[in-house]
Amino acid sequence: MKRTSRPAVRSASAAVTVLLALSATACTDSGGDGGGAPRARSGGPVWVEGQGAAEAAGFMRVQTPAGASDVTGAVQQGFQDTTYLISFTAQAPDADSFVADLRPEEPLRANTPRDPETYTTITPWSHLGLPEPETERNVRTASVCPPCIKDERRSTVQSITVFVQEIGDGRARVYLKAF
Repeated sequence: MKRTSRPAVRSASAAVTVLLALSATACTDSGGDGGGAPRARSGGPVWVEGQGAAEAAGFMRVQTPAGASDVTGAVQQGFQDTTYLISFTAQAPDADSFVADLRPEEPLRANTPRDPETYTTITPWSHLGLPEPETERNVRTASVCPPCIKDERRSTVQSITVFVQEIGDGRARVYLKAF
């Protein structure tokens, strides 16, 4: 086995130290303030202009019930995923049939409302002028995993979160969030 000389080891060690120092400074602010603070990440989640209910329904491959009203939607582009929101109101039986066609893994279950004062989300329904379903009463929820159930209709959808809120007069508001 060939031995490496001490000067060669010192040179290699110095080179590694210099490379580490250079890579560390590449991630710091060189704005001249001397603070060396990490740079803020840009390009956070943004709402995509001009994309709404039609684009969300197209991505999820859903069609709102014939008598649906108050149909609204949005598309949010994030760091890793694009999230699609769609919501509408319909007769409660139509809403239930709509959800059944999504083939949730489990039946809709009662949602325990979260405190609206402390609840936060990166994809807020307030963008659409709606309350957060997680904070409302009379809400049932379920999850849908199209790849898990081999739903070829929605092969590009990884997950759909469903909320159904009873709003009175035999009507329900349906919320769908997918990526």
